Amino acid sequence: MKDSKINYRSKMTFSELGINEYIIQALQNNKISIPTDIQKQAIPHILNKKQDLVAVAQTGTGKTAAFCLPILQSIDPMLPKIQALVLVPTRELGQQVAREFFLFSKYLPRVFAESVYGGAPIDEQIQNLKRATHVVVATPGRLIDLLERKALSLDDLNFLVLDEADEMIKMGFKAEIDEILKSCKEGITKSLFTATMPKDVRQLIKEYLGADAVEIRINEEELINQKIEHQFVVYKKGMKLEYLKALLNARTEQRGILFCRTKIAAKRLSKQLAGFVVSADAIHGNLNQESREKVMRGFKNGRINLLIATDIAARGIDVKDLDYIIHYHLAEKPEQYTHRSGRTARAGKSGLSVCFVKEDEMNEINALETQLNIQFTALQVKVASELQASPPITIYMNMGYGQTFDKESLKDFLVEEAGLDRIDIYNVVVEENRSYFNVPPKYEQQIFLNLKGMKFAHRNMKLTLDEANSKRNIY
Repeated sequence: MKDSKINYRSKMTFSELGINEYIIQALQNNKISIPTDIQKQAIPHILNKKQDLVAVAQTGTGKTAAFCLPILQSIDPMLPKIQALVLVPTRELGQQVAREFFLFSKYLPRVFAESVYGGAPIDEQIQNLKRATHVVVATPGRLIDLLERKALSLDDLNFLVLDEADEMIKMGFKAEIDEILKSCKEGITKSLFTATMPKDVRQLIKEYLGADAVEIRINEEELINQKIEHQFVVYKKGMKLEYLKALLNARTEQRGILFCRTKIAAKRLSKQLAGFVVSADAIHGNLNQESREKVMRGFKNGRINLLIATDIAARGIDVKDLDYIIHYHLAEKPEQYTHRSGRTARAGKSGLSVCFVKEDEMNEINALETQLNIQFTALQVKVASELQASPPITIYMNMGYGQTFDKESLKDFLVEEAGLDRIDIYNVVVEENRSYFNVPPKYEQQIFLNLKGMKFAHRNMKLTLDEANSKRNIY
């Protein structure tokens, strides 16, 4: 594998890269007129079909169009066979890539792309593939299922793209990728896009890409958008949520993404923000496809202002005009921080990236500054303190040991489903078909919004602050 040494001019146009007028017209419709660095370097290589390509670039650099445009131009629309395959780590990214194929093919003869992924009915996808399909965008596991059912053929394949190869390896798809690559015919043009170059990705390149494959890299210093303001909030122990709410209170009309490290943390935080002035919801690995799409529709149409996500679940999410990114849990690697932050300040706009840290985590902020050549400033957040402790409230629910609850399991339920802290639940009483407990009054709305109407043990959950009413709810 060798590095690309070609010096591409900064003002180079898509036409000079070899892209035809029909695709350029579609690009202009989407307000894209100047190719990015990754597009300038990748498009000619893929169009020439002479060498395999390795591209090291982050999300947000225009990498999808870098392979989408030359592949679209090379498709034979009169041949109703799968001519290009794009492998992706997640369904969200698959949907996004397929959408770009659709947008950029608007003025071409009928070229069709289909996205297939797990978590959706396979029979429906099989039916869709019976139509003329030129490009398939797939997660590795679902593609294997479809190949085993002979629902598609790769006999006419000319292009294979591994998008976010490092993420696919990290998610455990190495065996599936091996199986797919071994089943492809000789002579196809292979392109691998990755944000990092771990050992497993290098091995993949060595095994399956040509020895003369060209490697291109985007200048890592250019990956950090200069229009992003980097800040940090130092929070006091036990008050992280209060600091977050104070920060969001100053941004009620803005939209952003908040990153958690685990899906459990993402789910819990979304429940803790139920009823808050900033509408929030979470996307994570435990959601089914219908629920994920509902959350994303709400975020894109403005019903939800804050999207809570894990790094993996956020792959492929492309929402314009995000005002801020919040790192509720710090990124584990510098490139992960870059990937997260790069979702704001796009199309020439400015944006904010905020890290939540404890005093003893400031060394990690210093490390990011050194490794990414950026500068953080402290963001002062004023948290309102309660002047005096309010008396607790008692909440009654129509669930008891008849529905398999005892004191401890009821607390577990309230922690998981209502987002409460266990220490704030006390004086728990469990009867046959009724329970009640004390909590600080600040949790009232959070509990009612998260639990009311929930079905549990074949029983619709009812909540009330009225003891007399709670006895009627038993029946």
